[in-house]
Amino acid sequence: MSKKGCYFILKSHKSRTFAAMLKQKGILLTSIVFAVAVLFSSCKTEYEKLRLSSDNDLKLTKAFEFYEAGEYQKAQYLLEDLIGHVRLTDKAEKVYFYYAYTHYHLKNFSFASHYFKQFSSTFPNGTYAEEALFMSADSYYRLSPDYKLTQEDTESAIEGLQAFINTYPTSKKIEDCNNRIDELREKLELKALETAKGYYKRKHYKAAHYSFQSLLVNYPDTKEGEFIRYMIIKSSFKYAQQSILSKQVERYEETKKEVVRFKKRYEESSYLKEVENIYETANNKIKKIRNEY
Repeated sequence: MSKKGCYFILKSHKSRTFAAMLKQKGILLTSIVFAVAVLFSSCKTEYEKLRLSSDNDLKLTKAFEFYEAGEYQKAQYLLEDLIGHVRLTDKAEKVYFYYAYTHYHLKNFSFASHYFKQFSSTFPNGTYAEEALFMSADSYYRLSPDYKLTQEDTESAIEGLQAFINTYPTSKKIEDCNNRIDELREKLELKALETAKGYYKRKHYKAAHYSFQSLLVNYPDTKEGEFIRYMIIKSSFKYAQQSILSKQVERYEETKKEVVRFKKRYEESSYLKEVENIYETANNKIKKIRNEY
């Protein structure tokens, strides 16, 4: 046989051997993938079988076991499946209560607050009623954002805490509630102060004047009282300057009154010299207008 013929036979044999090896590796890989898929499928099926089970007592037992083990998502799904079945039974109260708590532990505080509040309305005399009403407010407290952001959740938290105080005035949680309300009100005050300063910075002096005055009404015990009254004077003066001529005298007079009130309250204020200059300027503006018109 020629060398060429021998080479062809050898090449063909190697090709068939390589193909066989690939085939064997492919079978092995497929087997591994199948085995892994079966393993995961088996794990998933065990929990899914429990969810599809008609044995509600078993599901309830397992739900609480998952809850106690800290597997709140699994507990939540099972409790959610049971809600329709336990309605109007003696098991409903505990199922609803723990269902609300699963949302809380999973940091879904909006849902938690809703379900705790709903629970306290549905079971006002129940075993968990007091705790549920507190947890509804606590959930909003957890949602309260930085003072620079919208404070809707902060306001809801204050309302919830106040509702708890009114409903359970002898509760051991009253002091905690009052402390939280003070903390949240400080945040609202800071937000309002920043808003007022923002109006002034953008030269919206009428809005700034109104906002600073509202701060004193809403937060009469504010620690920023001196600064706020100082800004009321500045806003009032700037607003008068912006006004049409027929309104200027009236508004400069209001600025002068604000200065008088300020000086009586803060006799040693660091702002005293500046507000006195504003008073003199406003007074001169009034004289000039009256002389000319």
